[in-house]
Amino acid sequence: MSTKQYQVAIVGGGMVGAALACLLADSGVSVALMDAGDPERVDMEAGYDLRVSALTLSSVNLFKTLAVWPQMSEMGVQSIEKMLVWDHAGNAELEIDAADAGEMAMGYVVENRITVRALWQKLRGSENCDIYKSSCLEGFKCLDDRVLINVAAKAQISASLLVGADGSNSVLRQLSGIGHYGWDYQQKALVATVRPEKPHLNTAWQRFLPEGPLALLPLRDGLISIVWTSNTATTEGYLTLSETAFCHALAEASENRLGRFELLGKTAAFPLKMQFSTDYSAQRRVLIGDAIHTVHPLAGQGANLGLQDVISLAEVVIEAHHKGRDIASQQVLRRYERRRKGDNLLMMAIMDGFKRLFGADQALIQWVRSSGLGLINASSLLKNQICQYAMGPRR
Repeated sequence: MSTKQYQVAIVGGGMVGAALACLLADSGVSVALMDAGDPERVDMEAGYDLRVSALTLSSVNLFKTLAVWPQMSEMGVQSIEKMLVWDHAGNAELEIDAADAGEMAMGYVVENRITVRALWQKLRGSENCDIYKSSCLEGFKCLDDRVLINVAAKAQISASLLVGADGSNSVLRQLSGIGHYGWDYQQKALVATVRPEKPHLNTAWQRFLPEGPLALLPLRDGLISIVWTSNTATTEGYLTLSETAFCHALAEASENRLGRFELLGKTAAFPLKMQFSTDYSAQRRVLIGDAIHTVHPLAGQGANLGLQDVISLAEVVIEAHHKGRDIASQQVLRRYERRRKGDNLLMMAIMDGFKRLFGADQALIQWVRSSGLGLINASSLLKNQICQYAMGPRR
């Protein structure tokens, strides 16, 4: 069996894994990208993708650096110029405007299939990246200077570094024996695409309800992508409603801010959990994205955290590559872990804290919550800080 050699092999060709492959390949690092499916077979003409990401300006700048943003824009992106947050208890609300921070937008909502398609098309034209579609990681063997990787019954490749970008149920993490911890929120997030009666005004709307937040994200073509978090039983009940009943419940939950809704396509739901790994790497292996951290979706930061992982890992690998050093040494991988672990844990703690704060029903906590929104809304300085944070770290 012949074994093709690469410097980096990446398991998982979604947004995070493909972005890392692009960054490394552009810097002259040879890459193998493996994916269990075939993202190129996704029908781009059929409806709208239920999986969307609210990309910060930091993430957008990454895609501009990779020269895929123009293609993404052509396929369809939607700017977020304002953010409106309000609570079911009390009348206070918080309105953030990107213009107050001197920006045209604080982020963009993009269907995941658009981002992945643009990245894969770029990789197809790269001389430094080979793509292995419909290829699962079946096993590996770590040697002193490389990893032998079985990607199919009759295929084997080798790489100096093996990267796991294969999601919260990461096969590489499991095979590597890297521990992970967390808890189930006993909630599900319902996702759907709807057409609102009123224009969305390029605004991200979020209302905190007793069981969880309802987010209405502006989408291309004047549509709305919803992420509606509730207790598992409640969400499963919503899934059984007729289209008319569901749209009525959605309008009521959003206090008719956008009028009536028309459901486009199907609804779906996924369970919510907090999960994190204490170790980011092992011998010649490293994890990025959801393989090391899964957060509550109430602020839409999951994809952005993963893309920050991509930037940090690429920086340390490319630096080692250019200096002729071992790109998979523990020194290199630990440097990546030090850069990302603190930020990831902080964001996870903030998201978990918000979930618990806005999910509490005690009268005092409700009053504090509502008063806090009002106080922040009255402070230009605090609102500007929140806006800057929502845009992502600047480099």
